[in-house]
Amino acid sequence: RYVMLYQDACAAGSANLKRHEAAAAEKKPIVLRTFGYFDVFVGDRPVAFRNKKSKELLALLVDRKGGYVTSEEAISFLWEDEPANTLTLSRYRKVALRLKSTLEEYEITDIVEAVDGKRRIVMDKVECDLYNYLSGKEEFSQLFKGSYMTNYSWGETTLGELMNEEK
Repeated sequence: RYVMLYQDACAAGSANLKRHEAAAAEKKPIVLRTFGYFDVFVGDRPVAFRNKKSKELLALLVDRKGGYVTSEEAISFLWEDEPANTLTLSRYRKVALRLKSTLEEYEITDIVEAVDGKRRIVMDKVECDLYNYLSGKEEFSQLFKGSYMTNYSWGETTLGELMNEEK
């Protein structure tokens, strides 16, 4: 004799749904702070970057507001005085891998998308003071106090734009 067991599709579906809902409830907001110094938080927990260039790469992606950044563009910002060559490209790849590793550690890899060597921030996966401020909504109008990504000299361009917008 053989006994065949079938899993009830409805029961399996409902169990998967409950697991998915539990995971979604556990998902903490990813908060990016750009006004003042650049910092990243998962819920209330700050993300500790082991490499300052990988943090700067993420800051650059945030600054580009969802636009793709090529390797060459990133190199020109991260190593301002050095041309894109095999050495800097190799350095950049290591920085990008370290960024990916940090995002994996905090289970937030989905905030950065990479396509054909270009990277971008996925804006709808993060909560960012810059994006909120630029939305023009009244409740965010007081967020900008005159400083932007003060840890990075290239942030001055966006700071200038923000200052002009305030006038």
